[in-house]
Amino acid sequence: MKGFKEFGVAMTGVFPVREAVAMAKTAEKSLLGSVWFAEDYFFRGGVPYVAAASMATEKIRIGLGVVNPYSRHPALTAMEFATLDEMSGKRTVFGLGSGVPYWMSQMGFNVDKPLSRTRECVEVIRKIITGESITHEGEFFKTKDVKLVFQPVRKEIPIYLAFEGKMGLELAGEVGDGAILSIFNTPSYVKFAWERVKAGAKKADKNAGKFEMVSYLPLAIDEDVDKAIGIARDLMKMYLPHSQAGGPLMEHAGIPAQLTKEMSKAVSEGKDVGDMVTDKMVQTLGVVGDTETAIKYLQQFVDAGVSTPVAFPLPGADVQQTMRVLSRKVIPSLH
Repeated sequence: MKGFKEFGVAMTGVFPVREAVAMAKTAEKSLLGSVWFAEDYFFRGGVPYVAAASMATEKIRIGLGVVNPYSRHPALTAMEFATLDEMSGKRTVFGLGSGVPYWMSQMGFNVDKPLSRTRECVEVIRKIITGESITHEGEFFKTKDVKLVFQPVRKEIPIYLAFEGKMGLELAGEVGDGAILSIFNTPSYVKFAWERVKAGAKKADKNAGKFEMVSYLPLAIDEDVDKAIGIARDLMKMYLPHSQAGGPLMEHAGIPAQLTKEMSKAVSEGKDVGDMVTDKMVQTLGVVGDTETAIKYLQQFVDAGVSTPVAFPLPGADVQQTMRVLSRKVIPSLH
């Protein structure tokens, strides 16, 4: 669905659980529409975050973004999804993606055929969530008489896919209810994503009108712009070396493939790559700067087709103050 739906806030696993839950409660009081929890290996787990936030809030949507089809069998994922949906009172949104290849390799997973595997994973999850007994013989997964021993509160749950490339975005349009765009997406990339989502929806003869485009955005708002840039750079130097060199995200952001490769090599040698992350890169790959700058850049995302901008407040920033600025100044200015 094109058009601004709501503003969300997300937290990575760097935040202690109690602090993350407190932020979820503040987000709800600040009238934000959703709170999202990442599952980044090997930080704190996304599922416990969602469970804790579900019990501490009443109205706000809670997103799990994202789990993968490698480290969990879809039968277990369906069980967890159904339980979390019960805990939240039907407020949960579930994200599924192929995971970061580097993290998968650390656990010995062969990340082969991510799209086919994800397609089948979604199929199995949706079947099990109906509450019926499911026997499935597929290319990647098998189930025999799998049936949840409790009744899911919803027989259809919202599953959003998180992929960077065009085929993954098409799959999201075909089998998903929404897409979660990774951090470092840009307005140019959002337009590209919509083109591919619509192509996927057309394959399945689906109307993309209800499709939700969620955009994860690193966010550091401070009237001291240099301070905001410094905070954001600390995050970007950690994540950028693991980005896909020359991939759609980096291409649309204007980041040369060679630079990403050099950063990856430097990190593998134990070097700090902060000096390789320029101020321009920081303010392209995140919503970083003073309040006026943030509003203008966020409006570009909305104009490009983002339904739900989701801010990632960064460690080092005053998160509570950030949410106050969002609710009082930023969100009322978006349209």
